[in-house]
Amino acid sequence: MIYNTSNDRVIEVNFRLEYSLKNNLDNAKKNVEYLDRLRFNRAISSSSKEFQQVLQLITLLLHINHPSLDGYVENVPCGIDKFQLSIYQQKYLQNNLPVDVYSEILHKLNSKQKKPTILGVYIMGSVASISQTPSSDLDIWICHPNNLSIAKKKLLSQKMMLLQKWANNLGVDITLYLMTQQHFKNFRNTEPLTINNSGSAQHMLLLDEFYRSAIRIAGKPLLWLHLDVENEQEYEQSVQQLVDNKVINLNDWVDFGGLGAFSANEYFGASLWQLYKGIDAPYKSVLKILLLETYSSEYPRTHLIAKEFKQKLLHNKFDFHFDPYLTMLDRVSQYLTSLNEKKRLDFIRRCFYMKANEFVENTEIELKLNWRFNYLKKLTKEWEWSEKTIANLNQHKHWKIKKAKESHNNLIQYLMFSYRNLMYFARKHKLDANIVPQDISILTRKLYTSFEDLPGKVTLLNQALASDLSEEHLTFIEVQNHKSCKAGWYLINQQPNIQGFHQRRYTEYSENLNKLVNWAYFNGLLTSRTNLHISSQTVSLEKLRHFVADLRLSFPLRRISTSNEELNQQCEIKNLSVIVNLTKDPTQYLQQPKSNIFASDLFSFGPTEESLVGSIDLTYRNVWNEIRTLHFEGENAILLALKVLSNKIYRGSKRLETVNVFCYSQYYQNTLRNIVSALVNKCINIQIGTVDIPKNNLLRVAGKNWQFFFEDRGISLQEIHTVPNKKNELDETLHTLIEEKESQMIQNKRNYPYEIDAFASEGFLQFFFEDNEKGKFNVYILDENNHIEVYYNCEGKKEQKIAEINHIYHSASLDENNNPYKIVQHNFNYPQFYQLLSNNGEKRIVPFHSKLVSS
Repeated sequence: MIYNTSNDRVIEVNFRLEYSLKNNLDNAKKNVEYLDRLRFNRAISSSSKEFQQVLQLITLLLHINHPSLDGYVENVPCGIDKFQLSIYQQKYLQNNLPVDVYSEILHKLNSKQKKPTILGVYIMGSVASISQTPSSDLDIWICHPNNLSIAKKKLLSQKMMLLQKWANNLGVDITLYLMTQQHFKNFRNTEPLTINNSGSAQHMLLLDEFYRSAIRIAGKPLLWLHLDVENEQEYEQSVQQLVDNKVINLNDWVDFGGLGAFSANEYFGASLWQLYKGIDAPYKSVLKILLLETYSSEYPRTHLIAKEFKQKLLHNKFDFHFDPYLTMLDRVSQYLTSLNEKKRLDFIRRCFYMKANEFVENTEIELKLNWRFNYLKKLTKEWEWSEKTIANLNQHKHWKIKKAKESHNNLIQYLMFSYRNLMYFARKHKLDANIVPQDISILTRKLYTSFEDLPGKVTLLNQALASDLSEEHLTFIEVQNHKSCKAGWYLINQQPNIQGFHQRRYTEYSENLNKLVNWAYFNGLLTSRTNLHISSQTVSLEKLRHFVADLRLSFPLRRISTSNEELNQQCEIKNLSVIVNLTKDPTQYLQQPKSNIFASDLFSFGPTEESLVGSIDLTYRNVWNEIRTLHFEGENAILLALKVLSNKIYRGSKRLETVNVFCYSQYYQNTLRNIVSALVNKCINIQIGTVDIPKNNLLRVAGKNWQFFFEDRGISLQEIHTVPNKKNELDETLHTLIEEKESQMIQNKRNYPYEIDAFASEGFLQFFFEDNEKGKFNVYILDENNHIEVYYNCEGKKEQKIAEINHIYHSASLDENNNPYKIVQHNFNYPQFYQLLSNNGEKRIVPFHSKLVSS
């Protein structure tokens, strides 16, 4: 063919280019459609009937809104673009609906309806991969138009909640997410953080995971998967070029955008999010956070798995099936091998195996037909695992305490190892976390409560590690003045065996008995069927049994998940138990106990004026669902316990749900319990404001007189050295002391709003922003020890100040000698940000939100 003009040659070039693009697009469609079918079939294979039912009906229930079908909401927008009724769905309608209703719905399906609301429905995550197990959940994205009204979106959200409830009633854990095509193109469009939604903590990395694992089950195909774009930075321009050349029509596709906007800033937030998810799904999260570490090691030329997947998909470079989880494992294995980290490599393989392997209960025939089991078997041969190792891992759900504890410690160790590497990466590149303040507050508090190891805190082992840690026998051993063993209490998960104890085969150690018993109870070792044994000079078996019975009645064993609303609150005590004379009981040495005695005399008893409270233990659950313990011994145990307890209850706090006082004295048990109970409740009621502060608060303990001063931040104690002989003189002295104290408090009038006290939390760096009348703002800062600093009349934007604080905090975690700065006290002690809002003279504190306008 001969062309006479240059214009003809341009036409020919454009024609060939257009033909090539269309041909490539047609080939991509075939490959993607094939993979969608393959993944969908794998998703329902070897799964329960209930899981299959939910997966195959969810699109029908989203497409049709009818009172006879689950998820019905009146006037809800519905309809899925390009929806086609499947054979399974048709049979379901035919078999479960009256004939007239079935005909009505069938007619509606076949008739031309108004423009559908839903653009596409997609599954993402582990479904259809090797790591899908019978307990896997379903994460489904529902894409709707950007311009859907708030009212319609609310109705659609109601329908989603009903569908989630329907699936949950069938035993299927499903989460539906409303998405728009602009979601990943605008960072500030992110939804608030929830247990299922990463909020602003993870953005483009979430899109990376979506693209590599997505299955379209209804609606429009995903444009990104079909376009072979060399430079992701130019993805939008490439799409526009195809539109201009009329190769594609954007109305035929769903386009969440390219991965070119991926930023290294996201590593920090994504790592926090994976740690957050690791609380409930440790084996999966340890793999994902290691993938983040691998990605960061490749920065700035990070090769995302989604990009690798698309290249293989479009160029026919895989014969059978691209598995995102196998690819994750392969990528991190290469990374660890390059670092020669054999221990971490072996650990990650074990985590992967335990995440993927839930087939031990299946029959031999079922296992032979299960491709996932067969592939895992192939992997274990490649890894040269012994039969003993495989058998041990197959039984991981039946592990007992020592193996579970070892696995828990390893999980924490390796999660923290990856996390520290990512933090070093962030400091090295001077990155700021693009996380809105309220999200980082929730994330860090959740991580703090789950992972932070603090004195007195009961470490709760991850429940995903084993299903039953109960023990038939538990022995508590007290050690005093021993040459080779530290003084304190030891727990052995067997009958008494002193020889075994000397071989340091104990299960857990604590300085005091209360914390050790709580650890055994809350981790499920100690049950109603457990046989208790004790070796102690101070605590009898009868007393131990009595204490355990009281503990079980005071605190239900069932762990309660913490809501975001609770994590946004100050860390108040919710349930409290006060234990008197458990390990040290002065009454057991009394020769002639008196029958008639004033209760107050028990704190200064007899001619020696000895306090009959030898030890006090506090056990409490706070609103963040931590279990904390405190131990006090000596003649001033009652004073210290009351002081510390009052300091943990802030003025205006909510009433505690339960307060129990138990006493295990040999003598005066009821009397001691009653007077301690009265004092404890008095301190609590005064602090929370249900009773007025009495003028006289004198308590004689161990021959000394002590005056209580109730303040906004707890109580203080002052010893009265001179005791007047006459009652009126005593009253006058006490009244003078109170007046002097109150005068001093007025002179030293606080320089910050009292509402801040209620939010003060030990171990956190907290910033409170308050707009003032001058058009500027004040900043109140509480450090980890609740010491306050105040800055008045600050200028600029609060969001900018927060960004600067985060930057200083992250970059200043280590000094030039790699020593932690004082600002960093805990692994997850990230700054917390709040806003003080004024309304009609009253102030309230809310988590700082960049979009919030104070009133």
